[in-house]
Amino acid sequence: MLAPIVLLAFAALAVTLGPRLLLGSAWVRQAPGWGVLAWQALTLSILAAAALFGFTLAAPVSPLAELIARLFNTTPTEVIEHYRTPAGVWVAYTAVVVVAGFTVWMLWLTTSTLIDTTRSRRAHLRLLRLLGRDHPGGFVLVEHSQALVYCLPGLRKRVVVTTAALELLDAHQLELVLAHEKSHLRSRHDIAIALTDVLRRTFGPLRLFTIAHEQVRTLIEMQADDAAHDRHGLARALVTLGSGTPEPGIGAGDVATFARIQRLTDGAGSWKRRQSLAVCLATAALLATPIALATMPMIEMIIIGCTTVLG
Repeated sequence: MLAPIVLLAFAALAVTLGPRLLLGSAWVRQAPGWGVLAWQALTLSILAAAALFGFTLAAPVSPLAELIARLFNTTPTEVIEHYRTPAGVWVAYTAVVVVAGFTVWMLWLTTSTLIDTTRSRRAHLRLLRLLGRDHPGGFVLVEHSQALVYCLPGLRKRVVVTTAALELLDAHQLELVLAHEKSHLRSRHDIAIALTDVLRRTFGPLRLFTIAHEQVRTLIEMQADDAAHDRHGLARALVTLGSGTPEPGIGAGDVATFARIQRLTDGAGSWKRRQSLAVCLATAALLATPIALATMPMIEMIIIGCTTVLG
């Protein structure tokens, strides 16, 4: 009975304290790549806690109890004894139905997001073939009155520049903006955005997942900004471009432009290797905690068994 309670407590703590800690930490924007990892670890740990909450309630159901027993080299009776709740077996069967429904819901959202994104990109590529032309600079040039520079991720990745942007940006600024877009494509930032979008749609009532989606979008832009060798030059280019990017592209000047310009002009700051190690260990611990809490009854049983044998 203890495992579901501590999992619920962990999820509540992560939902309330996690965003406050990350939003109030300067290092997240100082090292945006690690910041993206931290936000993803936070949201995935809450997802894991929710899934394992249902799993621990469902553990007394015979097929699941047999599976757990094989994993921990024990008997189904022991599993049922350590995971049963005072409410009775109906709670376990209800949990099985809820977990199964939740899994189907997640799979449907993920699949529909992938299908919608793929269709949108194909439609956009067809438009680019009709309206754009390849430029010697390694991008697709499109006749348009709005100054836009953005990339289209995927198998047929493209960087798109409008004629208005080409007229406004000088050669140096254009080089910096193109480096930004190529960083998006190289790092597959679209995958990070898609993941947070699925979680946002799944856990809509929880404000945390909307915040995480917004923060990840901002941080990947900052990470791509770091690909520029001239930070002040890129800041000037962002001011020139303004904002606006057609879906499903990722643009140079469409997300948190003011915060990014301020960050570029303030300087990069120093980031030490031990800080990377600390963030890596913290995110690993965050992801491992729900698993440890869910398996706590079986670990406790093994420890007691070993103590009895040794005694």
